[in-house]
Order: sequence, then C-alpha cells, then structure tokens
Amino acid sequence: MGLSAAGMASGLDIAGMTQQLVMAERKPKADRITEQQKKVNVTLSAYGQIKSSVSDIQSMLEKFGKDDAFASQKATSDNSDYVSVKADAKAKNGTYTINVLQMAQSHKLMSEKSFSGDPEASLGSGDMVIKVGDKSMTLNINEDNDDLSSIVDAINNAEDNPGLTATTINDGNGARIVFSSNETGENNTIEIDTSAMQGDLASLGSKLEEMQKAQNAEIMIDNHIPVSSDTNTFEDVIEGVTLDLKKLTGTSGSGNAETDDIDVKSVKITIENDEKSTKDSLKSFVDAYNGLIATTDKLTGFDPDKEPDDPNRAGALNGDSLTRSVLSQMRGLMNEPIEVNGKMYQLSDFGISVQRDGTLELEEDSDKLDDIISENFNVIGQFFGQEDTGFLAKADKLLDSFTDKTDGALSVKEDTLKERQKSLDDDMAQLDKRMKAYEDRTYKQFLAMDEAIGQMNNQLNSMMSLMLSFE
Repeated sequence: MGLSAAGMASGLDIAGMTQQLVMAERKPKADRITEQQKKVNVTLSAYGQIKSSVSDIQSMLEKFGKDDAFASQKATSDNSDYVSVKADAKAKNGTYTINVLQMAQSHKLMSEKSFSGDPEASLGSGDMVIKVGDKSMTLNINEDNDDLSSIVDAINNAEDNPGLTATTINDGNGARIVFSSNETGENNTIEIDTSAMQGDLASLGSKLEEMQKAQNAEIMIDNHIPVSSDTNTFEDVIEGVTLDLKKLTGTSGSGNAETDDIDVKSVKITIENDEKSTKDSLKSFVDAYNGLIATTDKLTGFDPDKEPDDPNRAGALNGDSLTRSVLSQMRGLMNEPIEVNGKMYQLSDFGISVQRDGTLELEEDSDKLDDIISENFNVIGQFFGQEDTGFLAKADKLLDSFTDKTDGALSVKEDTLKERQKSLDDDMAQLDKRMKAYEDRTYKQFLAMDEAIGQMNNQLNSMMSLMLSFE
C-alpha cells in the first residue's frame, strides 16, 4: 500500500507516523533475530574451521596409509639411463646387479607386394582373419571398403581389433601394408590369414616380411638368475621392486660389436629404508596436529584482561563441550600404547612427545631423530600401519566419528546449526510479513481517524456558518 505524505483533513503526517510506529514495533524483534543469526553464523563458521582441521589430518593420514609413508623403501639405480627402479613397502633391503640382455619388442609384418593407393582400385573381397596372440577378429572386405585406405581404416577402427595397428609405407611402386602389434612380447605375434579372399589381397597372408620379431625382455640378476618379461617392465621379480629397462647393457668378448662396445656392463640397484620419507611424514603429522590445536585454542580461548563487552574476549566455541571432546579424545589417542610384536610402544618412543599445552613436539636434534628412525624403522612401520590395530587405523576411526557426513559429531552439529539458520531466516520472513500487515492496519486506522477529523471539521464549520447567519 502506498502511503501519502499527510492527511488531507487533519494535516497530520500519516505516512511518517505509521512508519515510526512500525519501526518501533519491528526493531526489538528484528534485532533479537539478527543477533541470533549472527551468533549461529559465527558458531557455524567456527565448527567449520574445526572440522576442516580434523579433515585435513584425516586426509593426510589416509594418504600416509596408501603410500606406506612410515614403512616406505627407497630404491636407487647407479645408472637410470639403462635401468630405473622403484620399490614399495614390501621390498627388502639389498643390493642387486642387473644385466639387460634383451629389450622387449612388438611384432611387425610388412607385405612383400606393393598395392595401389588409388581410392578407385579394388584390392579384393572376402574375409580377412587377423590374430594377435590368442585374440582374433574376422574382417569382411567388400565393395564398400575394398580400396587400400578403407581396408587400413577398417582394421584400425574395428571394435574387436585384437591389438594391432595397420599403416602403409610408400615404396615408389605403390604402398605396402605394415601390421604392428600394440604390445610387446613373444605372446603378441601377428598372424594374417587371407586364404578366404579373392583379388590382390588373397596372397597377402602368405607373403609377409618380418620387419621386427616379437621379443621378450630378458635380464640376468646377479649374473645367475635369468628372467624374462613380455614388456620392458619387471614387477615383483624382486619382491616389491619394479624395474624399467631403458636399453641394453654391454657384454664382454661376446663377438657382438653392438653390445661389446657398450661401456656400461651392468647396473647396480640398491633397496634400503626410506628414512627421509618417514622423518618428513612424522614432521607433517606433528605440524598438522599442532595446527588443529592452534585452531581450537583460538576458538575456545578466553582473555580475562579484555573488557566484558569486548567481542574478542571469548572465542566462538568457548566452553563448548563438543570441541573439548574432540581435543580430549585426540590427546588420548596420542598417549595410547600400541602393541607391536608383543611389545607396547607409544609415539614418544619415536621422538614425538605431548606437551603440557596439548601440542606435539618432534625431537629437534636431527641426529637423535635419525637414530630413532634407523633403530626402530620396521617397528615404526608396524606401529602406524598395522591393520585395525595400528595408529593410522585407530586415528581414522576416531576422526571419522567426528567428520562422517551422516553421523559424525561435527557434521551433525553443522547440520543442526544450518537448520537453525533456516529457522531464523523463516522467523525474519514471518516478522516482515507481520510488520507489513501491521503497517497496513495502522495506516488504515490513521486514515479513518483523518476522515473522522475531516467530518468533525466540516460539521464545526457548518455550525459556525449557521451561527453567524443569525447575527
């Protein structure tokens, strides 16, 4: 409803009076809702910070578990140009000599005969059977795809292509078809059967030149153990170790100039404890945990030196029971002993101690920490990584009780606060609706009063005119 500036009869500022009454009625109620909204928003933000810190620790510990961060092994090659090496947590310390005797190769066949590349030239028709290893397909060649380019495309685009690529090489007399296996190794040889075809392609299967034979990679370990692989990657030939061959090592007195002239005769690989990774992981864990403590201290703190009305005197979660529970259970986990091989260990046995303020401290003396890691490397891995009973498993279970989207305590609290936010938004909307009705009602009442005053003024004027007429 539009409000006029003043009453026509009374001269009163009806619109202004109405607005002042509405404002006086609305302000205390709106202020109360706004203050509640502010508190809920601040608390929700604070819980979000706590949950984020807890989630960060959980994500980091999950990554530690996947990467075997506290039991990782380090593998080095003295010549990665010939053999590169990786190791996982299953690898055992040791040194090995690797001789690369043969590199894996894919099979390549080329037609002895050159074919016309003219798109109008028909090369034949019928079924072409193509086999790679134990996989095969039958490709029907007909008048729709019997030119050279269409045949090559049909082979490469076939849904049941057994694992090869066809291409052409122009030799000046025409084009030769080349078939290349997509994978290396003796088990991926190519066979082409065109006996059921007619035309130029009919003899293709029996007239193929071997450009490159299918070949496995071969290595010798410690000059005694020959091993082969259909690729240039050897996995778990040495437990937990992956070898990637790059090129042949040299031979001595074999009569093969190609390899006798290679200066690098063998490659030495070394597997050892990755102590640096373990140390870095311990430091990352301590820093992340202390970050959580710093966040909770800020949000739950209280400064008695500040004035009582200072909004920064108490943190948004000061006195909050849920936050205290998070810290209490986390601290309990930090001090909880874990059994490894019949003996109980705590974080303090690995250079991590809990301070009076709840933070963790890692041994500052790097030499001392190095000694702790070196002397207890296998125990550290088990302490953290044991399934179900290790520190990582226990920490994940505890942290999940706070962060789980469905029933984690922090998630549930956030959901409750979000519902409260919505409820307060609804309250404000309802207040606006009530105040609009109150404004309309008040304005109508003032209009009625203005109209009544106008009638009274009219009656008074009539009476005055009548009285003056008698004089």
